[in-house]
Amino acid sequence: MDVHHHPDLHHKKKNFKEYFLEFLMIFLAVTLGFFAENIREHSDENSRARGLIASLLVDLQKDTATINWLSEFRSTQRKLRLDSFYQFLNVSPGKVDRKRYYQFLREMQEFYTFSQSNGTINQLKNAGYLRYFSDEELLKRISEYEFFVQDFKNDETMEFHLHYDRLVELIKGNSDNESMYQFYVKKVVPEGSGIKPFSPEVLQTMKALMIEVMWYNNSQMPMQNERVKNKSIAFMEYLHTK
Repeated sequence: MDVHHHPDLHHKKKNFKEYFLEFLMIFLAVTLGFFAENIREHSDENSRARGLIASLLVDLQKDTATINWLSEFRSTQRKLRLDSFYQFLNVSPGKVDRKRYYQFLREMQEFYTFSQSNGTINQLKNAGYLRYFSDEELLKRISEYEFFVQDFKNDETMEFHLHYDRLVELIKGNSDNESMYQFYVKKVVPEGSGIKPFSPEVLQTMKALMIEVMWYNNSQMPMQNERVKNKSIAFMEYLHTK
């Protein structure tokens, strides 16, 4: 006959020390996990912050290059074209070289505006990434740079309105329509001498507008260009220290 042994269902009771050790182990495991996760998140944020700074540097370099190009264009090509066209307004209409007049009329309308590389700054502001930076100086420089750029673009907008909506419209509205049609639509460059004369009132207004446009191109906007460029360079120098 087989003898069956019943399992011993009586468990040894744990004392306080054993319960405390188990609690301590669980507490330490949870605490270490919490700190490990915080360290990982902090490391990820630092890595992302470094990436954003590098991206911001690239944007500022592009802005500086654009400003330099605009400055060069204004001081050479645009200045020459505006000055040359203004001289036509001081020549007797019957003696104006029609070919050169229409060529300079077209060329002096060439106009470029500053397009900021603001992808990183927008990302910093709109995606909430500014929280990665506790450096108040960085936030201050971003704000200052944005202010200078916006001030520059406000002047640019006024210049654009003055140039196209007032000056160019006045010239075209008081020019010979057939010659304008041949030049702009048919791409036929007028030959010979003589243009439709402007009335004294129109000519006076035209010269005043030309002088104001030249002031923007030769004085106001170069000053704005320099301000934005200097602010961009100073910002880049600061970022290189981060």
